[in-house]
Amino acid sequence: MPHAQVPERASLPYRADIDGLRALAVVPVVLYHFHVAPFGGGYVGVDVFFVISGFLITGLIHAEMRSGEYSLAAFYERRARRILPALFAVVAAAAVAALFLLFPADLRRFGESVAATALFVSNFDFWQQSGYFDAGAEAKPLLHTWSLAVEEQFYLLFPLLLGPFRSAGRRGLLLLAGGLALASFGFGLWAVRAYPAMAFYLAPARVWELMLGAILALAEVPRPPRWIAEALSLLGLALLAVAVFAFSPDTPMPGANALLPCLGAALLIYANGAGDTLAARGLSLRPMVFVGLISYSLYLWHWPVFVFARYLRVAPLGAAETLALIALSVGLAVLSWRFVERPFRDRRRLSRRSIFIWAGAGMAMCLLAGGGLVAPGGLPQRFAPAVQRLLAAADDRDPREHTCGGATLKQLEAGFVCVLGDARAKPSFALWGDSHAAALIPVVSGVAARLGRAGYFVGHVGCAPLLGVTTSDEPSQRCARVNDAALALIARKNIREVIVAGRWAYYDTGRGTAADPRGFRRLFDLAGGGQHAVFARALDRTVARLSAGGRKVILVADVPEIDFDVPQTLARIALGAAPVEIRPTREAYRARQEFVAKDLAALQRRSGVAVIAPAAILCGSGLCAVEDGGRPLYRDHHHLTVFGAMRLAPLFRGAF
Repeated sequence: MPHAQVPERASLPYRADIDGLRALAVVPVVLYHFHVAPFGGGYVGVDVFFVISGFLITGLIHAEMRSGEYSLAAFYERRARRILPALFAVVAAAAVAALFLLFPADLRRFGESVAATALFVSNFDFWQQSGYFDAGAEAKPLLHTWSLAVEEQFYLLFPLLLGPFRSAGRRGLLLLAGGLALASFGFGLWAVRAYPAMAFYLAPARVWELMLGAILALAEVPRPPRWIAEALSLLGLALLAVAVFAFSPDTPMPGANALLPCLGAALLIYANGAGDTLAARGLSLRPMVFVGLISYSLYLWHWPVFVFARYLRVAPLGAAETLALIALSVGLAVLSWRFVERPFRDRRRLSRRSIFIWAGAGMAMCLLAGGGLVAPGGLPQRFAPAVQRLLAAADDRDPREHTCGGATLKQLEAGFVCVLGDARAKPSFALWGDSHAAALIPVVSGVAARLGRAGYFVGHVGCAPLLGVTTSDEPSQRCARVNDAALALIARKNIREVIVAGRWAYYDTGRGTAADPRGFRRLFDLAGGGQHAVFARALDRTVARLSAGGRKVILVADVPEIDFDVPQTLARIALGAAPVEIRPTREAYRARQEFVAKDLAALQRRSGVAVIAPAAILCGSGLCAVEDGGRPLYRDHHHLTVFGAMRLAPLFRGAF
């Protein structure tokens, strides 16, 4: 995340090219967030900011240590002057906008993020929110503060770590920075595969990026000849360009992929030290320097501007609207830099004591405001009763979804069972699957009860009911163990009928819909191959194992997935947003399910499995319904409400 220019009292010489490098980092971030092609990897600008920050701050600390002027109080004063004034201004403005615009659930989350931002732990907050049912990024106005939290957490501890190394001089500091960098990079390589959300949001996998800049500041490597410096600076630009234009939201980060933008930034800082390269002269041009100077404020303002503008609309932003919003972000950044950042950096206006008092008061106000937004449940009374009823569909789920679909692995392996249907009957069937299967609990249980049948729910939300596979976001094989436990329970309980449901197109393609916050999810098995092949083998393998012993297998084809959050979109339209057709066509549904449908048809022919097709009811008119009589059929963009699930009762009566 970008930072303001080093204050005048620092002993480091000012480098205009570094401000230009900030511009080169913040512009791709802004364009990426506004969905401007081809900046698919523009988010790597944050990694560039980490390298710049590590270089400048470590260089400043080292210079003060050598001159005997270093103190923790002065260090934290500088951080407070640079970071807090603009941050508190943005949080205050976002809070006012949130009160008018955000729906209750999103306002509650916003209140939590305000408090977390004030305490510089918002990265933990957003990491904890990154689960399967999480709201999309475009409903979180303070999401971008995760990078600020990473930096401030590190800089809260880094000066304390320097204490034992002060007497060791530059070499001791280099050893510290190098050790931290190696440990962090190694951790990141593991975490980006094992726990990708944790690796993205938390500091341990990012510290090496800051330390790369620190090593550059401490190493004092002699500058190479001019022609080598030119070549290195061009290589740095090329590495940045590859990351910005070739990466996508699906590129695992940070890990090894972060080497490209980070090394690119490091090469530019090193090679441009004398300011005589073509790249240095380009980065030192006045427009580049000016964008670099406002980069911190631009980073802070652009994301809330985008989120609130997007929140007001149903359809995607047009080109003219995007351009206007980017211009608005730049205008707010200029005002913020001129009237907020600069005055608070002026020691003649505000003493150290005043800064710390202002900082404490600002943090306290954020904590109070955050609690005030969370405690009343998101203030639903701000909206008319008809809008509240639409929004209430987000909570229209059977309470058994949590207890049945959220059972822990330990519970499942210990034989936990969740009974559906007529409690007086002997269980003879099982409903197995992920959250899409859990959403069917009310209809399956209701139909079974009316027919005097009983059964179990087995499985877990987020876990594909497919045997013999692992996924790219579950290398710990938790889901594989969940499925093994489900299969063991089915065998142990002598189940004769198994209904299998899942978000099939997601597993078959590895991708969700436009409204899905998750990235690419790859399936693996021992045979290898492409996603379709692995999925088809897994489904065939699962049916074969379940059919053993004469069990009847019923596969439930997936429900239509919507590109919008249904309750919120219907509520926005009710509030006056321009109407837009959010119902997918039957043809679009078939195209999304094309390979799944072929696999299901092949299994019907080969194995005699039964197939239930929810689209037969939900897509009967050529368009797939999202509401009935003003009541949403979905609680988000792909999970049925209880009301929506019960519409499928005729299909399950036939299956039983």
